[in-house]
Amino acid sequence: MKRFYLLISLAALIFSACTQTTSSDDSNSQPSNEIFPRMDEVTDKYEAELYYNYVLLDYFYLYGHLRNELADDYKVYLGKESDNDNFSKGYCTSDYYDVCYMYGQLRDPFTQYFDPEVAPQVLASIFETQTIRGIGAEVEEITDSTSHYLRFSDIYPGSPAEKAGLQIGDIVVQIDGLSISTTSNFDAMCTGNIGDVIKIVVDRNDKMVVAAVIVDEYNEPSVKLTYQDSIPVIQIKEFVVTSISDSGSYGEFLTALKKTEGAKSTIIDLRGNPGGETRQCNGMTAELLSKGDTITIDIEAHLDSVFEGRNIRYIQKMDTITYTVTADGLGKNRYYVFMADTASASCAELMLSALTTNRSTPVVGQLTYGKQIGQIFDSTLYGGLALITALQGFDKNWESFHDLGIVPDYEIDDPEEQMAKAIELAKNASEKRTAGYGTKRLNHFSKTGTQVQEGKIPTLKDLKPRLRKAKFF
Repeated sequence: MKRFYLLISLAALIFSACTQTTSSDDSNSQPSNEIFPRMDEVTDKYEAELYYNYVLLDYFYLYGHLRNELADDYKVYLGKESDNDNFSKGYCTSDYYDVCYMYGQLRDPFTQYFDPEVAPQVLASIFETQTIRGIGAEVEEITDSTSHYLRFSDIYPGSPAEKAGLQIGDIVVQIDGLSISTTSNFDAMCTGNIGDVIKIVVDRNDKMVVAAVIVDEYNEPSVKLTYQDSIPVIQIKEFVVTSISDSGSYGEFLTALKKTEGAKSTIIDLRGNPGGETRQCNGMTAELLSKGDTITIDIEAHLDSVFEGRNIRYIQKMDTITYTVTADGLGKNRYYVFMADTASASCAELMLSALTTNRSTPVVGQLTYGKQIGQIFDSTLYGGLALITALQGFDKNWESFHDLGIVPDYEIDDPEEQMAKAIELAKNASEKRTAGYGTKRLNHFSKTGTQVQEGKIPTLKDLKPRLRKAKFF
């Protein structure tokens, strides 16, 4: 039963994926027969992995029963030869082909399976920022009336540069005995093998300070603070649990808000942000809103039990959960301008939707990707990774941008022009949002395989009759 409780706890919703993570200390432990009643019938390891994933889909796949996409028996998916079908979702070596074949029959392209050969790398890529080797600092080129020099503009928390005592504002004098004055030379000089020592001499308030920086690996920051014409610009690259902050992206974002406390206006740059972990996203969004504001309304599929006489049977159930702000956010009193593009998706769009519906915040850029579904992540019986769409989100008005995208108030393709417009709006600090969601399907969620008939993504109107019948409301 240990794995069962881990399975239904669903510890971390992500919206990048909008995902929940479930994992076990022992990936080879056998699941409870109460939840997997036919496990005793299975003698082959690879068939057991298929059956385990079938049950996950049966309980958690949002569209499995609403759209009747899942077969009534897992054995339908057994014995498929790898050269008889083409699928492009997930990754399977030949031993696990049947599992990928089963996932390939589902129309939702975000419901995927990765076999044990690649699962750890995929999981790390979702929850962590990229690992970088270097010193963990950024410099900017400064030119005044008498000189041109480099000044440290950012020192990443926990980085080799911070550990060596370097500080923001330090002026670079020498690196390993050489004078440099360009960012490209700085980057070239501050790389090497782990353990290499780089001697950096800086001018700090007219005093020479020598720092011995040891090259090491560190997590790339997911939030970056800069200024444009005195306006704070907070770029959120993704929403992750593991970054340069112990609190992930939320910790980095909170630091940026505190550093800019008192600012009248702020630009939030979500361009290229694919999404991430939902608790990070919800927490960061709440810091921009007031107590009582609605962040999102989610229909979530999960495991439930029903009594049949003296026996318990497990079924899929769906709940409607409204996420609201429980306390005034640190940045609730500012005027915001958001920037987004076609690669802004999922959690990034959730933040956009919450700010535009609650505060009429203007958006500059391009039509967003349009992903308002979420996935649970489960480390499966033999160490594979299942990503299963188990959530459909809506905004505070029960409207959806799913497969439609969020329309910018100012549609601009050129990145520099986007920033210029955002700065103009931030300086005026008066314009309200007038655009809404897209009106035409973007078809980002069509079936990628060939075995299931094509069909449209259900809208709330399509789902409500079934949802009411299943007592979801």
